[in-house]
Amino acid sequence: MSEAKTSEMKAGAVLSLQDIRRTFRQGGESIEVLRGVDLAVQGGEIVALLGPSGSGKSTLLHIAGLLEQPSDGRIVIGGEDCSRMGEAARTMTRRQRIGFVYQYHHLLPEFSALENAAMPLRVRGQGRREALATAGALLQHLGLGHRLTHRPARLSGGEQQRVAIARAVVGRPDLLLADEPTGNLDEKTAEIVFGELTGLVRNAGIGALIATHNLELAKRMDRVVTLHEGRLQAA
Repeated sequence: MSEAKTSEMKAGAVLSLQDIRRTFRQGGESIEVLRGVDLAVQGGEIVALLGPSGSGKSTLLHIAGLLEQPSDGRIVIGGEDCSRMGEAARTMTRRQRIGFVYQYHHLLPEFSALENAAMPLRVRGQGRREALATAGALLQHLGLGHRLTHRPARLSGGEQQRVAIARAVVGRPDLLLADEPTGNLDEKTAEIVFGELTGLVRNAGIGALIATHNLELAKRMDRVVTLHEGRLQAA
């Protein structure tokens, strides 16, 4: 990649992936899943990531979220090069700069909706009262003010995913990564939850990369990219 293109990708981007490659060994064979992915996501921008099952979307999200190391390439988050960070620094960057939403909510069953949503703030060291107040206000905004003390088992699928979304954005990260965030919801609930998710992201100026199979939802995002044979293509 040229120096000019690298500088352009980094300017103002909350996420810049530069020539990302990922190769797996299976038996005696090398399988190239990502073959030089370049992507920049700006603050407040919502990018849809499309591609068939097995195309490497989850691998790309894991690399962007510092959960998996690429075989080669650079990862820049919030202007900071994370490519060669040690595990402690990677963990700190995830806590401070990145929010995650998955197809399944992954809420902690022994904690209430309020406690789950406040968890990232508590992990950062924020006091319990302040963290719960911040999380409570966000859940109120998402229409869950009457469900704050309920544990996940007593919440509907849509409510559980709203709590997961609140947990992801409560700390106002630079970057949100979402993997099929409405995939477990019925069509009507998916529409509502998607609208709430994108509204929160845009209002907070968070950059978002959202993997989805839902073409109708993808069309409502700011930009669509498709992962094909290990490379990204603009729609």
